[in-house]
Formats: sequence, C-alpha cells, structure tokens
Amino acid sequence: MRFSKFAAIFSVICATVAISGCSSGNNPDATAGQGKVKLVFWGHQEDAFVDAYKKLIEEYQSEHPDVEISFQAFPYEIYNQKLKASFSARTPPDIAEMFGTWVPEYSRNGALAELPNGEALRKEYYDAPLGGYMMGGKLYGLPMEYNIENGGMLIHPQMLKEKGIERPPATWNELVEDARKLTVRDDKGIKVKGFDFVSGDNITFTFLSLILQQKGSFWGEDDHVNFRTPEAVKAMTALKALVADDRVTDLTAFGGQLDTSDYFFRGSSAMTYRGPWTIAAGLDNYKVQDFDYVPVPSFTSEKPVFAAESGWGTVVAEKSKAQAEALDFIQFMARKDHLKAWNLGTFTVPAKKEVAEDPEFVRQNPYMKTSLAVLRYGEWIGPIADRDYFFKQVNDHFQLIATGQESVEAGLQTMERAINDSQDNHK
Repeated sequence: MRFSKFAAIFSVICATVAISGCSSGNNPDATAGQGKVKLVFWGHQEDAFVDAYKKLIEEYQSEHPDVEISFQAFPYEIYNQKLKASFSARTPPDIAEMFGTWVPEYSRNGALAELPNGEALRKEYYDAPLGGYMMGGKLYGLPMEYNIENGGMLIHPQMLKEKGIERPPATWNELVEDARKLTVRDDKGIKVKGFDFVSGDNITFTFLSLILQQKGSFWGEDDHVNFRTPEAVKAMTALKALVADDRVTDLTAFGGQLDTSDYFFRGSSAMTYRGPWTIAAGLDNYKVQDFDYVPVPSFTSEKPVFAAESGWGTVVAEKSKAQAEALDFIQFMARKDHLKAWNLGTFTVPAKKEVAEDPEFVRQNPYMKTSLAVLRYGEWIGPIADRDYFFKQVNDHFQLIATGQESVEAGLQTMERAINDSQDNHK
C-alpha cells in the first residue's frame, strides 16, 4: 500500500496544529469554552498529507472563527490500533482520517456518523474509492483519494529503444514479448527485469484484475471468495508463467526493504507495474527524469477493469459532541478546489469525478494522465474483513505456485479456504 512506503516513524507520538496538545480522543467540552466549537482531528503521519490538511484547516478556521480544530498526526505503525482503542473506550476524535478498508468495521458497529446528504454525494465519486465508506446504502465518510495500484506502469523508454521496441506494449501478448526482450541476465541471475510485478500489493491486485478482465468474479456467496473458477486458474497460470517460464522477473526482492519502484529507479527493471504514487519517489528521492508512466494493456480484449481498495478519507464519530460542525468540515474539504489542492499537494489520484475530469489537474500533474484515463474501470475490491491476511494468503501461495511447490489449482483452493475462514471469523 502506498502509505506503508512513506509512513515515517517519529520519536514523538503526535504533531499538533492549533493550540491544544495531544489528546486521548474526543474533547467532552467540544462545544464549550471561550465561545468556540473545538474539534479534534486525527490522521496518520505523512508529511505531504499533514501539510495539506493544515492548509485546509487554516482556511476553514478563517471562514469559521467560531470553530477551532486540533489536528494530531500519528505514525502509521500505531495509528490503526490507536483508533480502535479510542473508539472502544468511547473517546474517539471528532474527525478521523481512515483508510477505506478499515471503515466497514466502524460503520457496522454504529461508531460513525452518516452523511446527511449521502445519496447526492455518492454520485460525485467513483465507485471504487467510495465502496469502503458505504454500508447498507448509507454513506459514512468521504474519500480523499483514489487508491489505485492498477492500470499504469513505470517504463524506461531508452531501454525499450535499445531493444528495438518503438512504443509501449498495446496488448498482453506484446507485454510478455517485450518483457522477454528487455530482461537482462548475467551469471548471478536477472540483472534487469523485463516486467516486474512482484510486490506485496501488485501480486494480489494483478491477479484480481486478470480475473475481472475475463469478465469473471472472485466473490461468491456470504462474503466468501471463489478462486476455483476457470478465470482464476487462467489468471494465476499467467502470473506463474511470467516468473517460471518467461522468466522476466523473479522473487528475490519480495518482502525486502526496498519497493519494486526503488529497483526501477535504480535501473534494475525496464517495466514495473506499480501505482502512480511511486512517481513522486522517482522525482523527489532519485531525481530521475528519463522515465514514463504508461498504460498496462488488458489481459483480454475487454476493458482494463480492475479492483481497488478505498483509500484515505475522513469520517466523523457518532459520539462527537460537535457532529454538525465536524460533518461540515469534511464536506468543506471535499469541495472541488479544496480537494484538487489536496490531491495535487499529496500526489494522490482524485476520488471525486469533477476533480479528475478537470483539465487543469492533469496540466499541473501530467504524470497522472494514465491513471485518470482508467478510473472509470475500477471496481471496489469488496468486503474484505482482514486486509493484511487476505493479501498475505495470495502472496504466500503465489510464491509457492511460482516455484513449483504447489500446483495452481491446489494453491488457489488453499488460499480460498484460508481467506473464507478469516471472513467467517470476523462476522
């Protein structure tokens, strides 16, 4: 996930904006004191996000002098558990930034406030980023971004040119053929990967997208996955072939300290399937300019449909004593110009249609062009109860399949059974 790459570990527990210090949660006197409404807003510690939130808070407070917002940011490594503890103790912040996959647990338990104009708001967002914030047809928060890992890949145009490849691949067969040509080996193994998709997120997202692009589905009944379909078998077989037969990538870097995008920007892969958030790392951390971000062709002749998680967004606690003001603030942040500034400042993909369709957005961030073109093809990944466990099962069994320790069919059956047991345990 994008946030795991940039999340920083700080020696202090929180950084605050406004006059109050670190709070254990919602202020019981939120509507009292000096005639101001005081709101506590929690988020995860990532510099670009924090800076973008600060600007919106300052603007809101200038327009609403009767409201004071204390923003507190926590390292990602502790943030999710801190949220759970605060809601369990019935002392949550008034406003919380949440990753979309976390939200259903809170909305199911009645911990979040419903957006009063949810029906109208739903139409303004793409389905994939909105999915996690919906429950029973009601809206329990607003996504700030479209958390997309599909649809685009990093390429080194010069590497393609040197191999006589005039343009990026337009079909899946071309992708495989080009990847073979681009792979460079020495006596130690692969020196330059032709097409790298082997990362903790992209194995799962690529697998699911290949199922969907065959017009298949990976969900069965009762929130159970179904990986015994012909589409799932064909998808996993194709991914295995890239490692075992075509040998355009390997498993050596999986689970290491560096992201696959780091290896790309160091020149160790020619094409790398990764989300657009990695572009910022290349520009800022590696100062690399000679790369491009281009579409990944569909596995079939169908549209490049894909599954996506709902990303970072904001919710309001049902127990907030200033619920009306808190709901007003998250809708203030969701206004077109405010959200556009936030997406540009955080280098994130817009979840709101009118921001993504604004020509000015892509002019200011031309690297987003590829991702913006496929947003309409995204589908919400669905009701995953334990995100980390789901992805780990797919990743672990993919590695066993790719190395010949499990057959495709046996690996799919085992991961399906494990995930469905987890789904049942969370009901």
